[in-house]
Amino acid sequence: MLKRVFFHTLLFIYPFIVSAQSTASEWYKKGIELKEKSDYQHALAAFKTAIAKNASYNEAYYQAGWCCNELEKFEEAVDYLKKYIPSSNEFKRDKSNELGFSFLNLQNSKDAIEQYNQTLSLFPDNGIALRGLGNVYYEINEDHDQAISYFEKALKADEENSRPIYYKLGWLYNDKERYDDAINILLKAIEYDSEDSGYREELGYAYYMKEEYEFAFTQLNKALSLDESSNLAYYYKGLCFVATNKKGEAMSMYYKLKEIDSEDADELLGKINKMKP
Repeated sequence: MLKRVFFHTLLFIYPFIVSAQSTASEWYKKGIELKEKSDYQHALAAFKTAIAKNASYNEAYYQAGWCCNELEKFEEAVDYLKKYIPSSNEFKRDKSNELGFSFLNLQNSKDAIEQYNQTLSLFPDNGIALRGLGNVYYEINEDHDQAISYFEKALKADEENSRPIYYKLGWLYNDKERYDDAINILLKAIEYDSEDSGYREELGYAYYMKEEYEFAFTQLNKALSLDESSNLAYYYKGLCFVATNKKGEAMSMYYKLKEIDSEDADELLGKINKMKP
């Protein structure tokens, strides 16, 4: 295994071994080629070499930071991106968005919000920044009202690229007991990705809360066809059977759930035991 890894590395650096005088711009060009092939590890190495050869190579700092984000090296990404000096509003936007992403993943909400707001001060409808702020408030600050606001703005400004947040927004609507809104957005989520069981679980829950049990069963059964170990689908189906006074069927869900998630199963059993004879 070690020999194979070493050989692969030689293949990458060989063109530059034969020319010890390879320039910073040649390394930068090589980095761009590798980045376009999604080989971010070697692209980063090339951009680092370009910087080592020319410490004032401005664009290489941005590209190195971008690759670090892709490789989940977020602290290193911040270091490189802070050294990048953008020459236009568009490049300022790109820098702020990348830094916002780094800080978001570092759980640094204050700096993430500052960076995304810098983007919005220049481009108020920028979908990346609006989604980023929504994620900060959703994942870190747990301010669901703010998260909803930014996700809704992102969908209005850039729905094409914002479709992955359908589920988060649907979950937030359910959390706020806005079940009609949840159903509408989760149906869009299913149009976007019909094979995600989580979308069906959340949609089934919304129908359950609206006491539309047949619609709930349809979605929860589909969730189980996509993921037979979906504990939420079994749990919500159990709740639907409890609500429709079908104790035998509810117990069936309890036994299935017990094999997957004993805590949820015990909670469901508590509700079953409270059913009227």
